[in-house]
Formats: sequence, C-alpha cells, structure tokens
Amino acid sequence: MKPWCLTAFLLAVLFVFGCQGPGQITKLRIQHVESAVESKGSPLTVAVAPFDDKRQPSEHLGMRVRGGGSETYFDVMDGTLSQRVTNSFVDFLNQAGLSTAPANGAGSANVRIEPMIQKFKVEATDKALATHLEVDTIMAFTVHNAADESTVRIAVGVGGTDHEVFFSEEDMEKLIAEVLTEGFEEFLEKVEVQGEALKFRLHEEAS
Repeated sequence: MKPWCLTAFLLAVLFVFGCQGPGQITKLRIQHVESAVESKGSPLTVAVAPFDDKRQPSEHLGMRVRGGGSETYFDVMDGTLSQRVTNSFVDFLNQAGLSTAPANGAGSANVRIEPMIQKFKVEATDKALATHLEVDTIMAFTVHNAADESTVRIAVGVGGTDHEVFFSEEDMEKLIAEVLTEGFEEFLEKVEVQGEALKFRLHEEAS
C-alpha cells in the first residue's frame, strides 16, 4: 500500500472510531498564563474578587463533537472555571507589576476588581482529516477605586481557533491559555495607574 494511501486509511479509521465513547468526560487544566506586559513595579494594591460565572447553567466546560456525531465533554480539572480563571488573572496582574491578591472580605486595597465570565465556549469538532478547536470568551471587569470612589467598567471579548490532525487535551489547554492571556492583556491595555487608582487610558471615558 502506498504511504499516502496508508495515511488516509489510518485517518479514516481514527475518524470512524472517534464516534465511540459518548458521554465521556475529559478534564482540562486551566494553565498558568504568562504576561508579556512590561512590569511597572507599581505600589498600587489590587484585590480581585472571584470571577462571577454568568454562563448558561451547564455541568460541563464544553464539548467535543465526535466523528459519528456523538458528543463527549470537557470539564475543569482541580476546581471550577471561576476559581481557575481567578487564580490565573491574579498571577497575571502580579507579573505585570501590580501587587495583587484574591479579595478577602472588605480589605484595604487601593483597587477592587469584580470580574465576570459572560461567555466561555470550548468546543472541538472532529472532521475527516483534523479536529477543529474553538475557544470564545467574553469577560467583564468592574474596577472600584477606593481613593476617589470612581468606577471603571471594561468588557473584553477574545477568541481563538486551531486545527490538529492528532488531537489531545493539551492542544485545547494551550488554546485556552492563549485566549485568556490575550484577554487579560487587552484589559491592561485599556487601563493605567493614576496615583492610587486604576483608570481608563487617555481618550477613554470612565463612569
């Protein structure tokens, strides 16, 4: 059998057997994200409340549509989506130079951020020769400044896609991390430290 024929045959076999295992659950790790934003070393202290998960009620993070049309599911490893994304956001802000910690009661931080997950779509669809990956998110951030009692509201929508011939959960984990990183970076691009507050950058309007 010619090499290209053998490859096509093996891919077809994988596609056919991909329809097996309906209802199977794969646990995905929400990876630690790396900030590419230059650290400013700001003395500003920031408290981050847990992400309020406003997605439609679902017991799963996302799904994989198998070759025969059956569905298997993705869940979050080690906690909930809210917990894992909150931890990633706190780590990201610390890397960017803001003294950040999870909110614990009222606290005395200069800034309190109340974030929200409005959309978090994770889907993999098996095709004949590859698996199509998609992650689509909408996150909202409400920033409360203690110094002047001002409020800043920001919405960020970020998505990404990928195609993998031989799909593994690490491929989806990597795509999720890339989308979260881009979303967090977009948040920081919209704000700047002004004294003891976090404000919109110039030419933006704050409420």
